Amino acid sequence: MSAVTADRPRYATPTRVDVTDCRTDRLPDRVRANRVDGSEVHLERRGGRTFLVTRPRE
Repeated sequence: MSAVTADRPRYATPTRVDVTDCRTDRLPDRVRANRVDGSEVHLERRGGRTFLVTRPRE
């Protein structure tokens, strides 16, 4: 029996990860960890917090 693991998460809806306290030199690592197969990734500010937002390709 074998198991196959995906190297990237697969999300069907946009995801939002709080990166307010994340050091700026760690942001590229967070983008790579949360990127979804060719999706758009951007930073968003809301209520004094910073979020890394991933929008899956449609």
